[in-house]
Amino acid sequence: MANKTSAALAALTQAALAIPGIAAADGATVQTDYLYSHYDEAKLAAGHSASGESESRYQIDSHLFRLSTALDDNNLGLDLTYETLSGASPWFILPDANGKPVQVMSGASIKEQRIDVQGSWNRPLSSLLDGLDASATLGYSSEDDYRALSGGAELGYTPATGALTYTGGFSYSSDEIEPTRGASSPNVIASADKRTLSLYGGVAWVLGPDTVLQGSLSYLNNDGYLSDPYKLAYLTDSAGTTADERPDGRIAWALTGRLRQFVPQLDGALHLDYRWYHDDWKIESHTVDLAWYQTLPGDWQLTPSLRWYSQSQAFFYAPYYGSERNDGFASSDYRLSPFGALSGRLALSKRFGGWLLGAGVEHYQAKASYALGEVELENPGLVKFTSFDIRASWRF
Repeated sequence: MANKTSAALAALTQAALAIPGIAAADGATVQTDYLYSHYDEAKLAAGHSASGESESRYQIDSHLFRLSTALDDNNLGLDLTYETLSGASPWFILPDANGKPVQVMSGASIKEQRIDVQGSWNRPLSSLLDGLDASATLGYSSEDDYRALSGGAELGYTPATGALTYTGGFSYSSDEIEPTRGASSPNVIASADKRTLSLYGGVAWVLGPDTVLQGSLSYLNNDGYLSDPYKLAYLTDSAGTTADERPDGRIAWALTGRLRQFVPQLDGALHLDYRWYHDDWKIESHTVDLAWYQTLPGDWQLTPSLRWYSQSQAFFYAPYYGSERNDGFASSDYRLSPFGALSGRLALSKRFGGWLLGAGVEHYQAKASYALGEVELENPGLVKFTSFDIRASWRF
């Protein structure tokens, strides 16, 4: 059950390791990294709960270990992630006496763990073409009810002028789910699988010694079981529930633009990102990331950042339903609802010779009022969380 929440936390983990000085650095023969993250969702407010009382949600503790080394022209990496999850999950939504959606939780009995291993390889292919590089990844993830095997490859090419760099690649994942029956419907599936294919291409343009622009286009194809076996949807005509049921295919496109601007007078760098996303479930989203990387005396670095996100709803989503849809689809999952979100992060790091130590804290809150368009009924299960991480890197 942790797979979708884990995916979000994994993205935060990778983002933290991507901070300059944390990711594997050129010239380091061997580098080791460790990152600990604690993710804590705020309690569901009493006013949003069907029980009329505040209720606990997820807590996740994650440990990521990374080893990277250079062997001749090959750069090799190995990541190992161990994660534990406990708490409760949104189950389905009821209308109260006034038609206001209120959330029914699964109960705080969920306890799971996840182990993820991923290897990476990178090397220049100058024997074929000057400026050509290749990389590949292979990974396996396992948790109580979910297993995934994934891999990908990428080519990068920088012409002799050096002003432009072109990249293109793909990734593929084959996933299998075998739900536990604890807090779900007695009619939950025994097992199912899904496949995810991603294709992407991009270009980076060096405008000068202090400015880089990047752009990329991604295509995503999901196929197989895309429903959530741990969620239900409520039908008012029968005062009963039906299984979460989603289309067995999902095609998405994403367009991303990035600006990296170094400001010598301040010894700092601006990172500005924008991402547009659209899929055939009729979800459209916009994401804006703004970060400032400030170098301080004594090899310190301070990084404040802000993110804004907004999405529309899936065509089959509703907080609850009057009766079954003609197409049989139903989901009250807050992740398919219309909402916006704001988050702020503050990170601090310091270098000690070959060591780099750092810590960061982030607060995130999703609300209907943060969305671009008007939201008629806010999903009561929207998330608010705080995460904290500490990290250490050693190069030798």
